[in-house]
Amino acid sequence: MYASVGTIRRDVAELLKAPRRMPVAEAVQKYMRVPLGGGSSLPWEATLTPYMIEPMNCLASREYDAVIFVGPARTGKTVGLIDGWIVYTIVCDPGDFLLIQMTEEKAREHSKKRLDRTFRVSREVARRMSPRTNDNNVHDKTFRAGNYLKIGWPSINIMSSSDYKSVALTDYDRWPEDIDGEGDGFSLASKRTTTFMSSGMTLVESSPGREVTDTKWRQTSPHEAPPTTGILSLYNRGDRRRWYWPCPECGHYFQPAMPVVEGYRNDPDPVKASESAHIRCPHCSSIIGAHNKRELNGRGVWLREGEQIDCRGVISGKGRQSRIASFWMEGPAAAYQTWAQLVYKLLTAEIEFETTGSEETLKAVINTDWGLPYLPKAASEQRRSEQLLSRVEDYEKRSVPEPVRFLLAAVDIQGGKKRRFVVQIVGYGQSGERWLIDRYNIKYSLRCDEHGESLPIHPGAFIEDWDLLLSDVLQKNYVLARDCSRRMPVLAMAVDSGGEQGVTDNAYKFWRHCRKEGLHKRVYLIKGDSTRRQKSITKTYPNNTERSDRRADARGDVPVYLLQTDTFKDQLNNTLARDMPGAGYIHFPKWLGDWFFDELTYEERGTDGKWRKPGKGNNEAMDLFCYSHAIATLRGYERIDWSKPPAWAESQEYNPNIFNEGTTPGTVIVTTMKRKVRPQEPPSSDSQILSGAGWLSGGSKGGGWI
Repeated sequence: MYASVGTIRRDVAELLKAPRRMPVAEAVQKYMRVPLGGGSSLPWEATLTPYMIEPMNCLASREYDAVIFVGPARTGKTVGLIDGWIVYTIVCDPGDFLLIQMTEEKAREHSKKRLDRTFRVSREVARRMSPRTNDNNVHDKTFRAGNYLKIGWPSINIMSSSDYKSVALTDYDRWPEDIDGEGDGFSLASKRTTTFMSSGMTLVESSPGREVTDTKWRQTSPHEAPPTTGILSLYNRGDRRRWYWPCPECGHYFQPAMPVVEGYRNDPDPVKASESAHIRCPHCSSIIGAHNKRELNGRGVWLREGEQIDCRGVISGKGRQSRIASFWMEGPAAAYQTWAQLVYKLLTAEIEFETTGSEETLKAVINTDWGLPYLPKAASEQRRSEQLLSRVEDYEKRSVPEPVRFLLAAVDIQGGKKRRFVVQIVGYGQSGERWLIDRYNIKYSLRCDEHGESLPIHPGAFIEDWDLLLSDVLQKNYVLARDCSRRMPVLAMAVDSGGEQGVTDNAYKFWRHCRKEGLHKRVYLIKGDSTRRQKSITKTYPNNTERSDRRADARGDVPVYLLQTDTFKDQLNNTLARDMPGAGYIHFPKWLGDWFFDELTYEERGTDGKWRKPGKGNNEAMDLFCYSHAIATLRGYERIDWSKPPAWAESQEYNPNIFNEGTTPGTVIVTTMKRKVRPQEPPSSDSQILSGAGWLSGGSKGGGWI
């Protein structure tokens, strides 16, 4: 019941008032007071958290449907973005508002400890509260203008049916990823505002809390966040704004982020170490002390992805366009946490991890204090592609360095929309030392369409496409780096026999064709073996002649080598860890792109000893290294006595398989090439030499490439 006609008149007047057109941050500073406890309060002060002004003002902009704010604890984001926006809505632009906390308990706590106290001490809000007692309870509040505030938690009952002009989601990464089987919280919440069209707004704020879904991800732009679900996924969908400070010395702008915080790794005492923390300007290397933080925040700017700023503060470049305004700042800029506190928490969490092996505290510190997604230690300590990329060598493209004794080829077969043969050529020296010689794709067949254009290969459908593995792989040869008039052939080739439908059957047909041509001892069909065995390689002869559902014509006449791929990948992983040239070291040429090293390090080893792809990335480089080493293992490479190696593994000076430019390996060289003989060896005829080389015969122990 209303107390008087005057009260009714005042309430009707509130209903008829037009919205107050003023920026959100300005209205919050004017109308909101922040409760401090004990009945005292202070006005909200924008200069304490100046990085909040732009995100707050975007909440009233019709250019955007949503505002995303990613930041650590103690940034003042809840006071400014959540409580402040609610105050703005009540005083300046009345409309129904839905606030969703991460749990029912947190919703109740936010209502009683934050909003009720803020409403009491903020005079303009207090006088707009409905005078009726039943209009205000913990989860529902009604105001004189008729607008309604709902305070709830992630539930399909709360997040469906009703329409709201404004929806705010807080601590989003602590929510369930799926709300009662109906979808993610942001999608459900943003549907509630669609009735209001361009005036509807959805806010999401949180510190990161979800795992990185692709631990091999490489940043492609300066503001891009790692692939995760949750708030960083929403941030990536937006215009990707990051917070920048100007250096007090040189004036150039930089992000106050973890990489520029230093000076705390030199003292084992975490207290003393944290007190030494400072920021170093990435442009001029000047040291910036903690006393500069408030001033630098006051001079800071938000830049969208694609924008740049010079030392005069002039912004240029075209910013990323999106209907979502997304912001991400990190812990060093947080107003209510010192660098000493930030670093101390990190160091003590690292000590706890080293002592107990538990990563929970470290993860919480990285997420909530530093404002970063956490990469588990098991993933971050894996071989990183950058480490391998940093050791590339400047040896000539597709040439054979002098220490290489022989070449092996490996072929992976890719199906689907990107059908191709992926080929990798590896040169072997002594004692496991290797050189990557070549890497290429075979995408087009010798078949042509009616216009004479080459057709894409289809290894599962056309057996003739497999002929390319002879002409473009097995019969290739490479020039020697020391003597461009001489060439080294490929000794043998490993081919993956699995893949899409038709590949296995055609692989068997291809090997039978090689047998007719006398090349079968140089062609190895391989397949990954999921059954754990004692032997790393098992030779089998598949036979399915008695099966009615057979897909491949396996008659027991084609050898297929089953590889314990996890064993080979363990060996390769250990080999790649060697950082000095010599036994077991792998050399990489400078002409390889970053993509190769991403492939080589994409897989991760699980606690069960199995290697797996963490996402949908490529791992061909790793597989192909394993395939070629399987051939070397089969031919007895690891048992070679390098004081007297077989002829096929001789040095380039004495190797009989190296031929002169313009001759044909394996035929003309029998009569034209004279092999240089070691002084201790008796002179031999060409035919005897080649027989001993294992190049033309299969009888020598550990040799017999053909």
